[in-house]
Amino acid sequence: MDKKDKIKKWHNNLANAGAPDEYEVKNLLRGAGISVPLGKRFTAGEEIVVPELRPPFVLKVCSGDILHKTDLGGVLLNLERKSLAEAAAGMRSRFPGQSLLVEEQVCSESMEFIIGALVDPDLGPSVMIGVGGILTELYKDVTFRLIPCSRKEAGRMIEELKVSPVFTGFRGLEINRDGFVELVAAVSDLIATLGDRFDQLDLNPVVFSKDRWIALDAKLILSDMSMW
Repeated sequence: MDKKDKIKKWHNNLANAGAPDEYEVKNLLRGAGISVPLGKRFTAGEEIVVPELRPPFVLKVCSGDILHKTDLGGVLLNLERKSLAEAAAGMRSRFPGQSLLVEEQVCSESMEFIIGALVDPDLGPSVMIGVGGILTELYKDVTFRLIPCSRKEAGRMIEELKVSPVFTGFRGLEINRDGFVELVAAVSDLIATLGDRFDQLDLNPVVFSKDRWIALDAKLILSDMSMW
C-alpha cells in the first residue's frame, strides 16, 4: 500500500469531522512517511502499561478538543517507568474522561521548527515553515508557499528564513537540510491528498534527532464532513 492509499484509508476510517486526536494524527503522518515518536494511547480508566516503550516518557492528554495541551498542564516530560502511573492519575484528575498518550521522549539539541498548513480563502491551501517550539510567536520567522510545494520551492523557503544559516552548519549545528526539504514536500503531498477535507495542520515542534526529522506534536483540523 503506497502513501496515498494509506492516507485515503485513514480518511475513510475517520468517523467525525473536526479535530482528530494527536494519536490519530500521528498515525496519519506515519502513513505519509513522516517520523513521529513511538507511543501508545490509553482510554479513560485503562491501565497504563508500556513494556514496549523505553523511558524517559512523555505523558499527554489526548483529545481532538484540547489543542493547547501545554498551556493547560496537559503535557509531562522526563517520566520514568516507576513514576508513570502516579503521573497518569494526576493527569486524569485534571482531564476526567479523556484519553492519555504515552510516548518515548525524543532528545534533540537542534533548534525547533514548525511546519504548518492552512487554507487561504482566496488562494487555497498553503504550507508554512519557521522557527518552532515556544519561540514561534516571539520570533515570527516564517514563510509560506502554495500547495503543491515542490522540493525546489521548499529549499527556497529555507533560504527565506532568518535562521537559514543553521541548515549550513552554523556554529557546528548538524541539521539535515535535504531531509527537511523532503519533510516539507511530504506535508505538501499529504495536504494535497486530503483535498477539500483539509482545514489546518500544525507540526510543532519538529526537530532533527538521530539522523531524522521527527514531529513531536501534531494537530489537524478537518472540514465538516456534511459538506461532502
